[in-house]
Amino acid sequence: MITDLAKNEGLNGIIVNTIKLHSGAPGAAATDNEIAGASSAITLAAAAGGVREMENALDIDVPPTTVSHYSLWGGGNLKSTGSFSTPETYAAPGTAKITTATLTAT
Repeated sequence: MITDLAKNEGLNGIIVNTIKLHSGAPGAAATDNEIAGASSAITLAAAAGGVREMENALDIDVPPTTVSHYSLWGGGNLKSTGSFSTPETYAAPGTAKITTATLTAT
């Protein structure tokens, strides 16, 4: 068993600086369903309990679409993917308010 301390140390060493939004499952390389132009810089807090959470909410402009998933990147390299608990649909261009994105060690 890996302890939470070890998970936290490992997670804190992972560089994440960009979030990209997706309209469906991102796929293994996180290139599927990517919403063009829907990305932003992101800062994750220090890990606790084997999880790193985003430090601040983000506003990201989106075209008409449904935002259901995200991918986290660092230095142009995929680090993780995830899904939002409640997808948001935009009938017209709008602003997605992102309040939850996590990097988790399991």
